[in-house]
Amino acid sequence: MTSERSGGEADFLDWIFDSDASDLTERYDRWASTYDTDHDEWGWRGPHIAAERLMAYGPGSVVLDAGCGTGRVGVSLRSCGFEGELIGVDFSLGMLAAAERLGVYDQLIHATVLDLPLAKASVDAVVSTGVFTHGHVGGEAFAELVRVGRKGAAVVITVRQDITDDLMVHADSLEAAGEWCLVESSSPQQLHPSRDESLQSLVVWRILESDNEAGAMVGE
Repeated sequence: MTSERSGGEADFLDWIFDSDASDLTERYDRWASTYDTDHDEWGWRGPHIAAERLMAYGPGSVVLDAGCGTGRVGVSLRSCGFEGELIGVDFSLGMLAAAERLGVYDQLIHATVLDLPLAKASVDAVVSTGVFTHGHVGGEAFAELVRVGRKGAAVVITVRQDITDDLMVHADSLEAAGEWCLVESSSPQQLHPSRDESLQSLVVWRILESDNEAGAMVGE
């Protein structure tokens, strides 16, 4: 598969979705310089919505931004008042360089969400936007998020509706094993309202306090 864009002004997001695992990292590296401008034009609301919900559930003192990209979630978390340690992980060095310039992360790590170089039970919450989507990360990564999260940690992600069923197979398996429980799944909405009509949901799991006891939900 070619790594060249076609059509002159071809949409970067379509170009990303058309890539395969062998060239996805390179494409994100090339997109890094205009990623934020493109998403501003599309009205991308995922990072701010996810940050607000994470703050509502309680971020604790250490938050992992899994697939942090250029750092939009980090900016939103800081603007929402999060003052703790913020760790960003991404597989694109170009994206990480953009995130580093923001100065909102305490650590930025070059790695994939499928193999996080973090100790077990080392973070108080996990947030991930725009990661669980076409050709990117599948539900098999959920087990890694559970592994690094402390008991009671909230896991907040955005999910495209057209791949929800595949993701939920993995999510339901973890829930059946007593690893986490679903505490919120928002109504589908357009998070790229100026770009396309694809629908996404905000989904929140809570890593269980014990084998049979879920963490408290908001308002309890």
